[in-house]
Amino acid sequence: MDDLQHIIKQKRELLSRDTFSRAAFDSSEGMSENQKDRYISYLVDRVNEMDLDKRAMELVLEDFLKAKKEMQEELSVMKKRQEQLDSRLDTETKKRKKAEQRVEQLENQLAFARKNQFGDKRQKVKNANEDESNGENPDRNDEQEKFDGTDDTLETKSVPEPSDAPVSKKETKRDLCNRPDTYNAMGLQGDPVEHPSDDSKIPGRILDRKMVKVFHFETRLVEEHFEMIHYVEKGKKPKWGYFPKAGHPAMVTKFEGTKATPEFLQALAYEVYVKNVTFGLLHQWLLDLGMTVSANTLRNWLKQGKKHLDRLVVLLKEIALEKDSIVNCDETWCKVRKYDAYKKCYIWVLVNKAEQTVIFFYEDGSRGRDVLVHFLGDAELKSIMTDGYNAYVFIGDELKSATLKNTEHQVCMAHTKAKFVKAEDSGGDHEAHVFNVCFGGLYGLEHQYDKEGLIPDERYRRRQGLETKEIQITLRQHLSIQLEKLKTEPENVSSYLKEAVNYLEKFWDEIFAYLKDGNYPIDNNIAERSIRKLTTQRNSMLHFGSDEGVEMAATYHSVISTVKMHGKSAWEFLGKFFTNIFNGCRDYLSLSPKNIGLALCQ
Repeated sequence: MDDLQHIIKQKRELLSRDTFSRAAFDSSEGMSENQKDRYISYLVDRVNEMDLDKRAMELVLEDFLKAKKEMQEELSVMKKRQEQLDSRLDTETKKRKKAEQRVEQLENQLAFARKNQFGDKRQKVKNANEDESNGENPDRNDEQEKFDGTDDTLETKSVPEPSDAPVSKKETKRDLCNRPDTYNAMGLQGDPVEHPSDDSKIPGRILDRKMVKVFHFETRLVEEHFEMIHYVEKGKKPKWGYFPKAGHPAMVTKFEGTKATPEFLQALAYEVYVKNVTFGLLHQWLLDLGMTVSANTLRNWLKQGKKHLDRLVVLLKEIALEKDSIVNCDETWCKVRKYDAYKKCYIWVLVNKAEQTVIFFYEDGSRGRDVLVHFLGDAELKSIMTDGYNAYVFIGDELKSATLKNTEHQVCMAHTKAKFVKAEDSGGDHEAHVFNVCFGGLYGLEHQYDKEGLIPDERYRRRQGLETKEIQITLRQHLSIQLEKLKTEPENVSSYLKEAVNYLEKFWDEIFAYLKDGNYPIDNNIAERSIRKLTTQRNSMLHFGSDEGVEMAATYHSVISTVKMHGKSAWEFLGKFFTNIFNGCRDYLSLSPKNIGLALCQ
């Protein structure tokens, strides 16, 4: 109403400012008095009517403006309600998409787990007369699920029908190109025990002679008693001593702290830490051989051998962490009993390929940064390779101390490739195929370098070549495309590919750090292979009884894995080591796997 009055007022002001002159006009000129009265009465009635019309219009306009105001208020409320509904719909849509992605991820993980654990058990048989274009492959599992006991649901498409037609067998030629020129003859090291024939007992003429090989295996335990004499010399205190007779051992053949010979201790260590026989089975085996002993006693005997092996491991650690060494590091979990409860702990491994040294270490089962920091100490390494988890947690800025500031950090390429393989196979994402092709090309180049037997300098020059650069550029281009797709269309990228792409983007520099030196490895497989023996023992033993048991396993596996890296027999090394320790040798450098055959101390 106020707006309307303001408009009317503006119109009146404009009319009052009109400048053209108007001629004077007398409406009552020539009228009689009676006519003037009637004309005035007519004008008054018109004014009254117009006033009523005006007031009515004002009331109508007032009602209209009031209704307009109410409608505007309702419209405002409806807009707020619509905004709330839109926001809620957007939230629910995001939740639904997230749930769908989670369901897809769980289904892919379930399919991947089933495939790895049980394999593909589908039994598909295609009939010879079946049209290949229809794309139908009968599945026995599907037929089994659809069958409800009635004849209508009984299908036998997956079972091939017997045919009377003869089956033609395709002849294949044997490929003899890989046949070796010579074969290793069966035999044992050392001189064989020969049993010659008595010529006097032969009933006829001798035509020829030959020796027939027979392998005889003896497994027996012998209990030996050494007679100890308690004697006293004049002016001295009484003491015990062993005085052997001719044909008997010159000394008591008992390893210190045990009642076993070095050979028996060798057999115990080999059974547990090489053959992965549990203490329970080992104890039962000895009981079957007629020996009365407890499993805890066997552990205590192995602890006595660990005391000397620990000193050897300290020496091997110094060798592995020499200045400018290139090492690989990894860790694996194990279940350890602590305070009547089982806890998931971690044991670490560090491998120096150049020095052929493997060190396992364990610090209260922790996977934290302090374990690696404490183990490395002030070592000035040239390079250390880990997987992505280790890189994120342990090789951060806090670890770049004064001694490690020049250490090159590498991330395993095999872990990265495995993520893209999983995205393509389990996730069904074909975008990962080009990444797998590129990684395969890089590995193909490395295999070619190994086949050619290149020295590190030549390998470095070839790694800087055009072939490697082209593959690296292709990888970077597709990585940029996938990263942009993650920002614009995240719902069209599988969870597996998303994980792989983010992993590659985060550790790009560390993954391709191997190009900087011909001695750098491309992956962490050497550490993975070294730790596999421990994971096998973990799977067979299920758990360790205490932290002490894990530490003992770490010591024995460090020595045995180092021996295997030198290409030597773990059985022979354990025998020589314990025998030399029994004979009083404490020169652990000469007892190392590299020098054990040259040891002079007896």
